[in-house]
This record gives sequence, C-alpha cells and structure tokens, in this order.
Amino acid sequence: MTDEIQVLRERFGGLLVWLLWAHVPVLAAAAAWNQVLSVPMAMLWGAALAGVYHLTWQRFGTVRLTRNLAGIALIGEPALLLILFEGHPWQMDMHMYFFAVMALNIAWFDRGALILSAAGIAVHHLVLLYLLPISVFPEKGDLARVMLHASIVLFQMSVLIWVTHKVRTAFARIRIMSDELVARSGALEERNRAAEESSRAKSMFLANVSHEIRTPINAILGFSHLLQRSDLQPRQRDHVTKLNGAGMSLLRQINDILDFSKNEAGKLELEARDFDLRAAVSGQVQMVAESAHARGLTIRMRISDDVPVLVVGDEMRLNQVILNLLNNAIKFTEEGRVAISVGVAEREGARICIECAVSDSGIGMTVEQRAKLFAPFTQADSSTTRRFGGTGLGLAICRQIVEQMGGAITVDSMPGIGSAFTFRVWLLVAQGAAMAADPHPALRALRILVADDNPASRDIIQELLSRWKLSGDLVSSGPEALAAMEREAAAGRPYDLVMLDWKMPRMDGLQTVRAMRDNPRLVPMPATLMVTAYSIDELIRDEDRRAISGVLRKPLDPHHLLDMLNQLFPGTPGQASARIVQSPQPDLSGALRGHRVLLVEDNAINQEIATALLSDAGLQVDVAGDGITACQMVLNQDNGYAAVLMDVQMPRMDGVEATRRIRQRIAAADLPIIALTAHAYAEERQRCLGAGMNDHLSKPIDPALLIETLSKWLPRDARPGPAIATLPERLPPFDLATALRGMNGKAELLHRLITEFGRNYDGIGPRMGQLIAQGRAEEASLAAHTLKSVAGSLGLADIPELAGRIETALNRGDDAADLITDLTRALAPAISAARSLCCDPPAVATDLPPVLDASAGPAIAALRDQVRRCSLSARSGFHGLADALGLSPGARATHPLMIALTQLDYTRAAQLLDQMQSDLERDPQGALT
Repeated sequence: MTDEIQVLRERFGGLLVWLLWAHVPVLAAAAAWNQVLSVPMAMLWGAALAGVYHLTWQRFGTVRLTRNLAGIALIGEPALLLILFEGHPWQMDMHMYFFAVMALNIAWFDRGALILSAAGIAVHHLVLLYLLPISVFPEKGDLARVMLHASIVLFQMSVLIWVTHKVRTAFARIRIMSDELVARSGALEERNRAAEESSRAKSMFLANVSHEIRTPINAILGFSHLLQRSDLQPRQRDHVTKLNGAGMSLLRQINDILDFSKNEAGKLELEARDFDLRAAVSGQVQMVAESAHARGLTIRMRISDDVPVLVVGDEMRLNQVILNLLNNAIKFTEEGRVAISVGVAEREGARICIECAVSDSGIGMTVEQRAKLFAPFTQADSSTTRRFGGTGLGLAICRQIVEQMGGAITVDSMPGIGSAFTFRVWLLVAQGAAMAADPHPALRALRILVADDNPASRDIIQELLSRWKLSGDLVSSGPEALAAMEREAAAGRPYDLVMLDWKMPRMDGLQTVRAMRDNPRLVPMPATLMVTAYSIDELIRDEDRRAISGVLRKPLDPHHLLDMLNQLFPGTPGQASARIVQSPQPDLSGALRGHRVLLVEDNAINQEIATALLSDAGLQVDVAGDGITACQMVLNQDNGYAAVLMDVQMPRMDGVEATRRIRQRIAAADLPIIALTAHAYAEERQRCLGAGMNDHLSKPIDPALLIETLSKWLPRDARPGPAIATLPERLPPFDLATALRGMNGKAELLHRLITEFGRNYDGIGPRMGQLIAQGRAEEASLAAHTLKSVAGSLGLADIPELAGRIETALNRGDDAADLITDLTRALAPAISAARSLCCDPPAVATDLPPVLDASAGPAIAALRDQVRRCSLSARSGFHGLADALGLSPGARATHPLMIALTQLDYTRAAQLLDQMQSDLERDPQGALT
C-alpha cells in the first residue's frame, strides 16, 4: 500500500464518521413522516450503526476490521430507510441508495470491503424476501426480482473492483516512479555535490597550476627583461626578443584557460583606468605585423579621427580581444591582406561606443561553421584544429569580454572569400581627452618623398599626407627615389624628408640610403625614415645608422609618424600630443629612490630577478626566504623597511600568515605590504587584502607595474634622490641619439656613463703603452677590447674601430704603437666633451692600475663561484671585490670585469678572474690587476 492510498483512507474514514452520524436525524425525520417505526427507535438504530463504526475507527484506524464494518454500516442506512418508507411510494426509490453507498466503499481501495457490501445487500434482500417481504419491495417480491437486483449489484461490484485495481496499480506505479525520482534526485544531488567538489578542485588545480607554471614563466620573462637592458650584440638581442615573445605567448595561452574558467564562474573583473586607445590598437597591430609580413600578407590599420585619444576602461582585456582577432586573421589567411579599423559607433554623454572591425581575405567559413564559432573548445572543424592549431577558447573568451564590456561581437564570412569580425564595446571618455592631433601648419611646408613598391602602402601614405595637407611625391623603387631627389635638388627644391620602404626589388631601402650618402649631389642629405614591417636593427650598420633618422613600423601609425616629424623638425613643433608617453624603462622618481625594502621570496630565481629590478630602480633590497624570517627582519627595529614585497606561497610560514603577525605590531599605514603571487584569482587577492596587505601583484611581475605600485605605496618623506642630470642636445663626437637607443632612452644613465668614461679613459693610451712595455700585452689587449665595447655603447664612431685594431694587433703580436698614438689623438675630443658634463678637473693619468692584495682572495673566490653558476647576483658580488681593489664608484662601472658581467659574458668574466687569481698567487703581497 502506498502512502497516498493511506492518506485517502484516513480522510475518508473521518468523513464517514460524520456521514453516519448525519444519517441519525434523517432516519428520525423519515420515521416521523411515515410513522412505521417510532422516532426514538429509528434514532437508536442509526446511532448504533454510527457509534459502532465511530468507536472502531477511533480505536483501530483504517485497519481491515474498520473497513469491513464501514461497508456493513453503509448498507445498513438504506436498509433502515426501506423499513421506514414501508408502503410509501418512495420505498422503491430507496433501492437506489444501496448503489450509492456501495459506490462510496471504493474510497477504501479495498476489494474485501466491496465484496462484503455486495454480499450484505444480497443477504438483506434474500432474508427479508422470506421474513418481511414488504420491507424490501412495495409489493410482494419474488426470487427472480431479487436475483435481478443481485446481478445489478454484482455488476457494480465488478466495476468498482476493476476501478479499485486500476487505481491501486496506478498508485503503485506512481509510488515506484516517485521512489525512482527520489533515488535519482538523491543521485543528482550527490552528483551536484561531486560536481561542486570537482569545480572547487578544478579551481584549486588551476590556481596551483597557475602558480607552478607562472613561476618558471616569471623566470623566463624576468631574465629576458634583464638581458634586454644589457649591452647585447644585435644577434643576441634578437634571440632574447624572440625568447621574450615566446614567453609572452605561453603566458597568453595560460591566461586564456584561466580567463575562461573565471568567466564561467562569473569572477572576471574589469578594470577602469585611463589609457591611450590609439596606442593600444597600434601596439597590438605592431605585435603581429612582422608575422603577417613574414607570411606575405599586407596588414592595414585605420583609426577614425573622431576616436578620442584617452579613454577609461580595461586596456588589457581590450588588447586581448584585438590581438586574438588579429592572430586568427593572420593564421587563417594564406595570401592577401588583414585590416583593422576603429571608429565611433555611438555617443551617450561621457560614454562612447567604440566599433572595431578585423577583416581578412582568408579561408572564410560556412553558415554551419559560423553557428558554432563562439562555442568554447570548438573550431570550424577538426581539420581546422589539425591544420592551424589552437585551443578553441580564444573567440569564446572574446565574446565573454566584449559582452561584459556592454557590447557584442558578430562575424560575417564566406568560404574562400574571407571573414570580418566586428565588435562594439562601451568606454568612458577620459577627462580632458583630445581627438587626433594634426600637424602644425608650419610642417605643411615640408617636401616629402615616399618610395614603396607596394601600391596599397603608397595609397595609405598618400591618403594620410593629403589628410594632413602635406606635400608628398610617391615612387615605387629605390632608383626612382634617387632620380627624383637628384632632379629636385638640381631644381633648387630638395626634399626635406624621404620615407623608404626597406624591402623593395632591385634596390632596397638600405641600399638606397647608401647610394644617397655616396651621392655628392644630395649634400646635405634629407632626413630619412626607414619604413618596414620587420625588425632590421641588426641589419643596419653603424655608418648606415647615422644616415637614417628613424625607423617606422608597418602598418604605419599616423601618431608615430607625427611624433617623428616633430622630433626631426623641432623648429616647427607639432600640436601638443595628448598621448601618454611611457618611459622605455620603468624607474622610480628621485624622491623615492634610496628606500630600503624587504623582498620575501623562497624561489632563488625569483629572488635574483626581483632584486635586480628593484636595485636598478634605485632601492636597497634585503631578501628573506620564508615568512618566519620575514617577521623577524621586519620586527627588528634597526631595519626600518619602507615596504615589504611578500610572496604568498612559501615553506615554514606563508605570506598571508606572516602578514597577519606583522599587522599585530605594525599598521598598514606604517608599513606597506605588497603581495607577490602566481595565483591569478580574485579570491587570492581578497585573501591577501583581508590579511592586511596593501596591494597585490600577479606573477610574472610586470616591471612597469611593479614600479608603479611601489611609487603609490612608498612613503614620500624619502631619502633625497640625486639630482637628475641632463644631456645637451648635441655632444660631439658622442652620437647621443644612437647611445640613447641602446640604453632604452635613459638619459641619466648615459650622462653618468659618459662622465665616468671621461674620468676612467683619460690617459688610456699611455697606460696601454706601459703595459706593453712591461710585457703585459694580454692585459693591454683586454683594455682595448673593453674600450671598444664601452665606446661603441656611448656612440663614439671611430674609437671602437681603432680599439679593435689595437686588440687584433696585440693578439697577433704585432707592433701597435702607431695605432695607440692614433687612438690617443681620437680620444682627446671625446675626453674633453665628457669633462664638459661635470666640474671635475682633468684626470691625472696613473702609471699603474689599482693594487690587488691577498685580502681580496675571498672576494675573488665568491665571485668566481657566482660566475660559474652564471648568476645575476655576480654583479652585486663584484662590489665586494671592488672594495678590495679600492675602486671609485666611477671606475667600477667601466671596469672590464663589471662590463663583462653587465653583458652577461660569463666566459670573459671567468677569464678575468682567473687572471687575477693567477696574479695573486704569483705575488700574494701585491699584484697588479
């Protein structure tokens, strides 16, 4: 029996109590009306039926006894009515009541109660037929009539039993289904719990994987960043640049997976910061330009003039969408072009809807392929994945980001024709933002020649010059450019600016520059810009570099070109640009330099990278390897740290617990603590902030963001920084422009190095002669080698060549006296120019280098161990040796060993240390370095 039937029985049993007691007054009324029995007697019989059933119901409930008794009580009511209506015309009608009360028994869903009721009716009719026939039928009845009634009752009973069976079967089936539903619901709940556990485990797994993968990526990107800042050979710099690009590509793949996970969980948060929209778009185009041109593709960029320069939004996420669409366009296009256009779709007060379209002439897509294009982990088909690769997450993430920025992304594509992806996002116009800058009217007097073999590129430049109302002539090759320059120069209308494409048939851009330089009819040479989609720094020789005023990358960014024009023609300054100009190398302001900070990091590689970054930014750095050590160092009152950079995951005590303990003694306002973690989740950030940290940085650490964060939190009552030195516009014979490019635009560093060059290399010629005379030609050769490297990095044209010839001659055992004389003569103007940058008196040439004694032995041994391990900390270790040598701060920077360490030339550094160790062993009381 199901629970539902039991509930119905209980309700019917209670209703039946009320119904039987309700019959008592009905029986009394019938007795009073027809007067066959007395009213009390009728009421007594009615009360007996109702009372017996009522007591049984109360005592036993819905058991079989109660159900059977209910069946007898129910047929007893019409039996009494038959007697009470004896002789009345309604007596026969009372038989209908038998069928009604019998039908009521179906509410018990019990065949036994139905059969008992039917049997009771039959017995009633048969018994009374022979004992009191007038009590059954108005007239005398007979057996045939009783059998007719019995057959009708039997038929009703059969129907009621059949209905009861069907209802019970249905209820049983419902019960089974309900049990199955409950079981399945339980299983579903269990699966949901398992799914939630799995989701939590996945989130933790992704966080841990993020941490484990980001740690080595932090090392790759950190070391490549430090290498790019060193004085590398062009080929080495190219390798490091590609290494950095590969690391960034890997980081983007990891971020794609993490971003999709965060988007699914609704945890992706957008930032709102001012950024240069034009520079952002241009930067993404420049990132893919070389790969596009390597595939033989033309890439075009157009940004409408009504697009504001400064907007407020999430620059990183917008860049992510643009870069993904550009990469896809290049990946799926074998020939033709890729184009990107940016314009304004709508304006609503300070809000602006930016529309960006990326189109290509690639393989295109069918309607079916487009329908599943934005589904995660999906590409057009399996052959697309095999042929082009990819995770299938990129476009899904793009759609999520665009929708979160209040926009939408659509695609229009035809197989074999190409695809066009268009998305719109809403941004805020930054306060005081300007539109695109136009050239100063004075620049319109310039005469410009453009040489490019690509008609589309010429059209783009022509359109740009026309929009700016600048005069420009266009040719398609190097020889045509030379002929045009000769013709216009002869006519007295020389060109002020020549823009040359690098890769042109017959005569490329570099060959054209050399022909211009060697052509006496083109003196003075016009300003020359090399336009290329490739990185050609390593292909430009020093003599060519001096003839080239600058390099512009394709696709041509109008704002870069305008900046270049303003730099090349300062007498006609262009309109003030509203673009954000960022230093090539992040650095702290002078007011914040000299602070002492604590780096808490357990990974030795990360320690090296962060220490180098912070030291180069002008900070004093102490290192702790775990949270316990950090607490001890911070709570030591003698240390007085200005800030703490705290890794989160560490042995013994993690960064969160260490921060909580520090905060029990030192408030956040008194000591900023900045979290460093490879976890990329908002929960991790909140956990760090909740523990009392002031800010949070994700690994791999972005050097610019690190310096920006420190600038925000370091106290302003800082140690006074050194006065920032300034360079003059020109300082012959130093080529300042070339030198600044090699030092990432750091004028202060260049000023210091030139000043130290003047101090340390005044008299280098006589010193080299003395070394040769003493039989130490190898050391003189090393000095020439060092001078060649230093002079080349400072933009001195002839000195590196002379120093190299001296080095070669000495290595061959040839006489180098004349070459040293020429070197001394060539160095004189450079030393004089270097002295002009400071107030130091002329340096007095010393006869001998600094003296090395036995006390420097431990410093040499420690440094040799660091060099053997190729450790970046060797540069710091050099200063211990420099102290033993008694080197001045200026001499340290230009010491051959320091230069080798700065260039990460550990082979040369090891050779120098071996020589010093050999000299020390030969003369332990005083050996010359």
